[in-house]
Amino acid sequence: MHKYLIALGVSFLVSYFITPVVRWLGVKMNVMDQPGHRKIHKVPKPRFGGAGLAVAILVAFYVCHRLGFFAAAYRNEFRGLLIGGSIVFAIGLIDDFVNLRSWIKLAVQIFAAIILVNHGVMISLFIHNPVLSGIVTVIWIVAITNSFNLLDNMDGLSAGVGAVSCLMFVLVYQRQGLESLNTFLFILMGSLIGFLRYNFYPSSVIMGDSGALLLGFLIGGTSSMGTYLRGSLLTHLPVITPVLILGVPIFDTVSVVIIRLRQRVSIFTADMNHFSHRLVRLGMNQPQAVLFIYLVSFCAGITSMLLPHVGREDAAVLLVQALCVFAIIVFLMFTTGEELKRRIGNKDKTPGE
Repeated sequence: MHKYLIALGVSFLVSYFITPVVRWLGVKMNVMDQPGHRKIHKVPKPRFGGAGLAVAILVAFYVCHRLGFFAAAYRNEFRGLLIGGSIVFAIGLIDDFVNLRSWIKLAVQIFAAIILVNHGVMISLFIHNPVLSGIVTVIWIVAITNSFNLLDNMDGLSAGVGAVSCLMFVLVYQRQGLESLNTFLFILMGSLIGFLRYNFYPSSVIMGDSGALLLGFLIGGTSSMGTYLRGSLLTHLPVITPVLILGVPIFDTVSVVIIRLRQRVSIFTADMNHFSHRLVRLGMNQPQAVLFIYLVSFCAGITSMLLPHVGREDAAVLLVQALCVFAIIVFLMFTTGEELKRRIGNKDKTPGE
């Protein structure tokens, strides 16, 4: 346990003290996220927080590596994770400055994911073909990378859900005996908690594409490095564990993509149709909406701990429970949509109608 506390403490302290510095640099270099009709914040905010996250993760990783906290068996995988993460962070940082085209960012993410696969990170599932496994892994990592980027639409949302996801993976991996992965997850979790001191509502800095893409890539990568079948009573069912833990960012991404396709606009077009925005339209304020989504993420992910240790019937109950959580989300999304239409209709009516 001491290694986890060191990983958590070092990353938290570095993130806590470096974030004000990068916030100041963001203002000085005019790396600002401006308000707009598709933005929920009302004042410009520096979008340079991802640099603080990157520094905290690298410093804490170096300290833990020097202390021998990472097993040699994961050396190649962690090298690929850091190289790929650095590439994704760099393209996100460039985008924070100059607003790159979406296809350029996507191409770089695919390239970074391929690097990770070439370093031995691969989802096996039921697939015994290494080429097909590699393709599935690349798709998964790119999807999770973009999910956390899309989720970064409200103060503290992406960072907080990322921290909750890290905690859920820690609980699962601890039962699987994956200490090296847990050490890295504690590093990531500590960095996010330190950053949340300045990113939670009302935030003074946001993570920008550099931080959101880095966060998604690292979580996508570590979820691909983990094993979920040790001690399983259910053959291969526990492999859905990452889907449950990351259910909120996955669901949010799928829902907004479907909405954009139905509206016949580009899936890369920013809008206010995210789950968090709909909760605000329902009547919650920003902190309430964000904390509610933290709770949903926890409820969806906590069931994954039991999957390797229950029979098929009990597992079916757990899966139904998780589906009910997302059914509640769908209900809220439709409710907020109808409520918004009603409010707009009432505003359009003239007195006496």
